[in-house]
Amino acid sequence: MEKNKTGQYLKYAIGEIVLVVIGILIALSINNWSKSNQLSNQEYKLVLELKNDLTETQNELIEDINTLSQIIQKSDSIITYLNKIEPEEFDLNLYGANQFTWASFNVKLYPRTIAYENLKSLEIQLVANDSIRFYITDIFDRKLPRIVNWEANAIDSQTNLNNALEQNLTTIKSDNYEYYSLIPFTFTKDSKKLFVNRLAILQNDRISLNSLYTDLLDQINALLKLLENEYFQSN
Repeated sequence: MEKNKTGQYLKYAIGEIVLVVIGILIALSINNWSKSNQLSNQEYKLVLELKNDLTETQNELIEDINTLSQIIQKSDSIITYLNKIEPEEFDLNLYGANQFTWASFNVKLYPRTIAYENLKSLEIQLVANDSIRFYITDIFDRKLPRIVNWEANAIDSQTNLNNALEQNLTTIKSDNYEYYSLIPFTFTKDSKKLFVNRLAILQNDRISLNSLYTDLLDQINALLKLLENEYFQSN
């Protein structure tokens, strides 16, 4: 009789232990699911913000590439024109003052990086997809810093051109926009050569910058496509 009671108590105790263990496992499972769900929601929110930022940067890049391509084309025509004439043959009115205003232009990209900074502060590993992580870090940690460097080079080259030709430059107001540009009004043999050489150096910076812009646009297009397929295609 005592043995039966002892056996029943043991069975009851074991059953209680099993129930407690099952309860703990269920609680842990629910907790893990909750944490996983929270991370998933956080990832989605950050990726959505990143997509919006990239789209804004994409649109600005397209405009900057088009503008910079025009600047390069116009400046090339200026170099060709000046190489064909003698200094005394230079006629600003004949060639067109507005053509020379292109030589004083530069572009600068202002990428949106708020979402990336938020993502970086929370840990980039929050993004589960390896390819997406690669594109994100490649764009923001490698390509954009290189662009900033070349933009600075172009601005320096522009400043050097203006400083070197200060005595040969005059100020005109653009016909289409409310701003002023520095353009040459006369040349000597030496100043014409100096202007062409300085403008050619500036052109090299612009061409390199345009190539970097185009490469960045390709990367952004690829990343946006990956984001669409991974997070938004079914929505």
